[in-house]
Amino acid sequence: MYEWIKGSVFNMITTLYPTNITLNSSAATFFDDVRWVMLGLDRKECKLAIRPVSKREVDLKLVPMEQLHKISIGKGYARISCKSIIEEINSLLSKNVDGAKMTTEYDEKDNMLIVYLGKEM
Repeated sequence: MYEWIKGSVFNMITTLYPTNITLNSSAATFFDDVRWVMLGLDRKECKLAIRPVSKREVDLKLVPMEQLHKISIGKGYARISCKSIIEEINSLLSKNVDGAKMTTEYDEKDNMLIVYLGKEM
């Protein structure tokens, strides 16, 4: 009898590098039509939130410009370059997260991607 192996193609995965945050294709789908995001760090729960910001929100200045981070969408991934947030995460976790793959979920209620920094894959 065969034991079927669980695939990872539909899992949302966030990979942390020294200079950027990279979302795999499953996680990146929530950002297809946006170019800006907000990043939030929950130090107590060890979570990173990535909230898409619409063009309308930017145009109407509903979000402070200093809180915006550019997201680049590629084929099968999305990337947010932000060295300072990686340094904050390194400090929070007391380790270097270079290449660390983190469990990720989309919170439909709050419309943001949640990266569980304590749940490395």
